[in-house]
Amino acid sequence: MSIFKCKMCGGSIEFEQNTTVGVCDSCGTKQTLPRLDDDKKANLYDRANHFRRNNDFDKAMGIYEQILNEENTDAEAYWSLVLCRYGIEYVEDPATHKRIPTVNRSQFTSIYMDEDYKAALQHADGYQKQIYEEEAKAIDDIQKDILEISSKEEPFDVFICYKETDNNGRRTQDSVLANDLYHHLTQEGFKVFFSRISLEEKLGVAYEPYIFAALNSAKVMVVIGTKSEYYNAVWAKNEWSRYLTLVKNSNGKKILIPAYKDMDPYDLPEEFSHLQAQDMSKLGFMQDLIRGIKKIANSASAESTVKETVIFKDVFSGSVDPLLKRAFMFLEDGKWDEADEYCEKVLDQEPENAQAFLGKLMAELKISKQANLKDCEEPFANRNNYQKVLRFGDTGLKDELKGYITHINERNENSRLTGIYNDAVNLMESANTENAYKTAAEQFQSICGFNDSDMLAEHCLDKAEGCRKDSINASAKTQMIGEKEANYEAAIRTFQTIPGWKDSGEQIYACKIKIEEIKAKKEADRKKRKKIIAITTPIVCACITFIIVLNNVIIPNNKYNAALELMNSGDNVGAIFAFVEVGNYKDAQERSFTLWNTVAKHDTISPDFYNTVGLKADGTVVAVGKNDYGQCNISDWKDIVAISLGTFNTIGLKVDGTVVAVGNNDYGQCNVSDWKNIVAISAGVTHTVGLKADGTVVATVVIYPYGDYRKSNVSDWKDIVAIAAGGDHTVGLKADGTVVAVGYNEYGQCNVSDWKDI
Repeated sequence: MSIFKCKMCGGSIEFEQNTTVGVCDSCGTKQTLPRLDDDKKANLYDRANHFRRNNDFDKAMGIYEQILNEENTDAEAYWSLVLCRYGIEYVEDPATHKRIPTVNRSQFTSIYMDEDYKAALQHADGYQKQIYEEEAKAIDDIQKDILEISSKEEPFDVFICYKETDNNGRRTQDSVLANDLYHHLTQEGFKVFFSRISLEEKLGVAYEPYIFAALNSAKVMVVIGTKSEYYNAVWAKNEWSRYLTLVKNSNGKKILIPAYKDMDPYDLPEEFSHLQAQDMSKLGFMQDLIRGIKKIANSASAESTVKETVIFKDVFSGSVDPLLKRAFMFLEDGKWDEADEYCEKVLDQEPENAQAFLGKLMAELKISKQANLKDCEEPFANRNNYQKVLRFGDTGLKDELKGYITHINERNENSRLTGIYNDAVNLMESANTENAYKTAAEQFQSICGFNDSDMLAEHCLDKAEGCRKDSINASAKTQMIGEKEANYEAAIRTFQTIPGWKDSGEQIYACKIKIEEIKAKKEADRKKRKKIIAITTPIVCACITFIIVLNNVIIPNNKYNAALELMNSGDNVGAIFAFVEVGNYKDAQERSFTLWNTVAKHDTISPDFYNTVGLKADGTVVAVGKNDYGQCNISDWKDIVAISLGTFNTIGLKVDGTVVAVGNNDYGQCNVSDWKNIVAISAGVTHTVGLKADGTVVATVVIYPYGDYRKSNVSDWKDIVAIAAGGDHTVGLKADGTVVAVGYNEYGQCNVSDWKDI
């Protein structure tokens, strides 16, 4: 969990890694978040946001640009530059207690045309983009109100910039000096913006429209200061830094004059280093300053005055004022024909009036307010009236209309992409076949880069591949029928086309077992028919009694004696199998269990699909074949008396009755380290079974949600003398010659309850 400082109030926002939207714990505002992948970047954001919250927008911009120099796809950094450029400060609405934006650095350019805003949208995800667009609309609405108010303000000649109060709320010496300069300049006939006086009638309203109008119209700014920190005070710097930008773009028609007193000029802001500063303590300062301002003001051409009039005077001006007002009133009332008619009357008098062409465009599109142009269903770039606005309108109006068209195109494109995305999601959620998933994937691929469409396309392709393999798996299982070897051989070939998929390996093993069973049955049937032909019925009847005696007394006794001879001769392995064959006769069963723990070591081999393992006479083990899961890592095994090879794992029985295992353990088939008193082992595909000396059985439990769990249900087995682990079932041979089995029984492989004399 990471913590980020709220961009509006400075509170804490806790969020998960890669989250791009969060809610502040303090002010409750939902806002966008940067992608913080290291502490350095997080510290840069905290520092930059601190400056921006304190309205030190220039310092904040420098840090955001540093972030973008290291990662130029950071949407939040681009958006933060926009907030600084427009001087956005978030304040609490006393009515709703929500944080709302205020604009402290108005621009003639619409926020929709801002290159950093466009970059933020380009690199944002869907959640960020929605919030950016909502905030941009709020900022654009505020800016339009500011421009409307400022357009009605009369132009100024001089703008006095200074710090009004100190940190204790007392009036500064700078304020007194600014007041003296204001009165001297006004006596000389200059129109001067001095906030202490110029804004005193604006109490209770936002100051920005009036400051904005004054900054743009003033030909001279005088920045007064007696201390370095006063020059760099937030609101003073906000004014002079904005004016410096206007100076750079004015072609020499605007000038900024730093004026200082009681301080070293080298302590002036670095941004003033190229300017000629004035020492206010110097004798004759005021006369020199006024003379210089007069020179600058008088050199301003009539063209400058005209431009100012165009920028700041109300759009409803001149002799066509009443006609335009009526036209736009008709638009507000939805009277489109009347509005168009009055716009035509304006054009009769002023053929190049951009506002009239704008009114005709709005009437043509049936739009009552200019801001509503962005809500048109389709862009209006090809309409003749729009082309006329571009031809005769000022830069601000043209940029605003172009911004509407950009907004419409982006909105429509987003709507188109969203429609395709939603259709693809519906297809994906309802898909259950390979073709259905592929169709959904193609839809997602057609809108690559939109939301998470790339990831979902890959997901659908994975699902399609899964469906394909499931279909092959099911088809192969349908071939596993009857008693023909060819059926199972064909099934094996089909399963081999999807190696490792679900239970394909187990099914291949089952097919091979079935083929061996069919062959064995054929051989048994052949022998049986031959025996029936050779032995006549009378002989069979005569031998019944003899057979009973033979089977129950003579043969068991002979076999028992033969087993004793094998044991006495040192052939313990042969003796074990001989005693098992005797069954319950005398103490044969007990002797067989005893011999397991003292059995001599003989060379043994155990093959599987991909591996062959050999047990050497000295109790060590060798192995060859695939080693993907480490199933051949048995070179350090010692004192081994028996081995069993699973599909991808190897099990070994040690002379002390413990068990070792290596290889694939996805299903817990190697969890045998705590087994004791084991005399026999058998490895299946996903489980392992062990026979204990007391005739009970243990088995590993499948820990993965796959397979038949019943195959491990052997805890109640008793008197078992032999075991075998299949793919998904387990079989045990009891001392009385009967057989028990548990597990998967789709093919009847566990139907052994009526077996006897095994």
